[in-house]
Amino acid sequence: MCGACNNGWMSRLESAAQPVLTPLILGDSGAIAVGDQPMIAMWAQKTALTAMLLSSKEQRDNGYGLAPSEYRALYDNRESMTPLSGSQFWVGRFEGDGAFAAVRVTPLTVRIPGLPEPHIPQAYAMTIVLGALILHGVRFPPPARSIDAVMTYGFSRLWPTSSRVDWPAGQVCTEETFVSLADAGMLRVGNGEIQLQPWRHAAHLPQSAIENGMVKVRALCHRHDVYYPPALLQEALNGTFYAFMVACECSAYIVHTDADRIRFRAAGPPEGISQMYEDMSGDEYIFRDRNGEFICKQLPD
Repeated sequence: MCGACNNGWMSRLESAAQPVLTPLILGDSGAIAVGDQPMIAMWAQKTALTAMLLSSKEQRDNGYGLAPSEYRALYDNRESMTPLSGSQFWVGRFEGDGAFAAVRVTPLTVRIPGLPEPHIPQAYAMTIVLGALILHGVRFPPPARSIDAVMTYGFSRLWPTSSRVDWPAGQVCTEETFVSLADAGMLRVGNGEIQLQPWRHAAHLPQSAIENGMVKVRALCHRHDVYYPPALLQEALNGTFYAFMVACECSAYIVHTDADRIRFRAAGPPEGISQMYEDMSGDEYIFRDRNGEFICKQLPD
């Protein structure tokens, strides 16, 4: 960010949001006044968009991230203290490991039964976790038509609304349900015939393969591969799932096995991911084969 923005309107936005959000981040019950709601929604949108800029220039040149027009629109909207048009936001409570924090942006498509998936996304979801606070939003950039969505998780609607928001409300989001919520899995449209779904090209990695006696799967960076023993596949088929750490040149990851896939649950510097893994509950197991030892923790039923 340039100095004028970082020390100007962005700093004013942070200063305005801090006293409203800090009690909620710390887990204290509270409320967001009507007059503060557009500002908090804009803060969430600004935080999500700026987090996407942490990707490399090469990644952005290859299509990763949000369109430059979104940043121009946010800049043009800077003095209004309101989120971009076509945006909706909800606020809820998060419970999990105290070290867990996240900003996730997921491109979405509007799926209509009988029609093929659009070749480009029409919307994107934004999800931010800080302490006990979770903010979730969706934005339909022009020329997409804005669709009114309903949050089935019971979170309070933050924007647009015309009444005070009491916090917490609705179901509690956990690390286990975070990815589903962040991928718009808790949003419904109308009678359910129209669906918001993650854009397949961005949300689904290529199918894994066996290489040198290990399961190879594309890492989240889309540039490197990571590996784990095939014994975990058999365990998953038997209904036993594990968490483990892997790493590529770009990042370290925590991965969970599931009935039909593996799920990347966290990414970051090796020391932070290692600490997150150490703090996880569950019995630790060592799988041994000709490739050596592989350490993982069994996930609770």
